[in-house]
Amino acid sequence: MNLVVLELFGFMLYSGMLIHAWMRLSKMKALSPRLPSILFASIIVHGYIAYLNIDGGAGQNLGVFNIFAMTTWIAMSIVYWNLIKHQAHALLLISIPIAAISLLEVAIFEGEPPLALLQGTYDIWHILLGICSMSILLLAAMQSLLVLYIDNGLRQHPANIYSWLGPLQSMERYLIQLLSIGFLLMTVSLGLATLSTADAFASQSNHKIILTVLSWCVLGSLLIGHYNRGWRGVFAAKWTLVGVFLLVLGYFGTKLVLEFILAT
Repeated sequence: MNLVVLELFGFMLYSGMLIHAWMRLSKMKALSPRLPSILFASIIVHGYIAYLNIDGGAGQNLGVFNIFAMTTWIAMSIVYWNLIKHQAHALLLISIPIAAISLLEVAIFEGEPPLALLQGTYDIWHILLGICSMSILLLAAMQSLLVLYIDNGLRQHPANIYSWLGPLQSMERYLIQLLSIGFLLMTVSLGLATLSTADAFASQSNHKIILTVLSWCVLGSLLIGHYNRGWRGVFAAKWTLVGVFLLVLGYFGTKLVLEFILAT
C-alpha cells in the first residue's frame, strides 16, 4: 500500500473516532463498545506509519513531522491505556485531533533526507527518552487545558459541565502524575546528553539548548512547589503549559526553522 494512502487512512480513522466520540459524549450517551478496538487498530497503523517514515529506508529520517508523528503515537498509546483502565474520555477527545494532524502533516510535507545514526549508546537513549518525555509532557499540557476548562466551568456555569469529564481533583492528580513521569524522563535524557559525543552535542542549536533548559527549570520548580508548598489547580496547569510550550518551541520550533526556513 502506498505510504501516503496509509497515512490518509490513519487520519480518517482518527477523524471518524473523534466525530463519533464528540457526538455521543456531548449528548451524554455511551461510546460504542467497538471504539477501543478501533482505537487500538488506529494506533497500530499510526505506529507503522511512524516506523516507515523514520526507519523505513536507508538511514533514519528525523524530520520534525516524523518526530511529531512518533511523539503523538506514544501519547495515543498512553491515552488508550487510560481509556481502558480509567475511562479517560476527556483526554481522548483532546488528543485524537492532534494525532490526526500529525498523520496529515507527514502525508503532506516531506521531511529531511535520511541520516545514518552513528551515535553511541548514550546518544540513542538520549533520543528515545527525549521522545518519550515529550509525549508524556504533551499529554500533561492537554490535561492542563482540561483542568483550566473544568475550573472555569465550575466558577461560571457548573450545571453545564459534562459529568464524563470527571472531578477536578482527579484531573489535577492525573496532571501531576503525568508531569512527574515526563519530568523524570526529561531529566535522564538531559543527563545522557552530557555524556553524548562532542559532535552530537555541537549539532544542537543554542536556542534549542536554552529553551530546553528553561523548560526543565520551570517544570522542576513547579514540581518542587507542588510537593513542598501544595501548588496545584489553575496555578499548576498554567505553569505546566508554559514549561511544555518552551520545550515544544525549543525542539519543533527550531527544527521547523532549520528545515523549512533556513533549509539546512
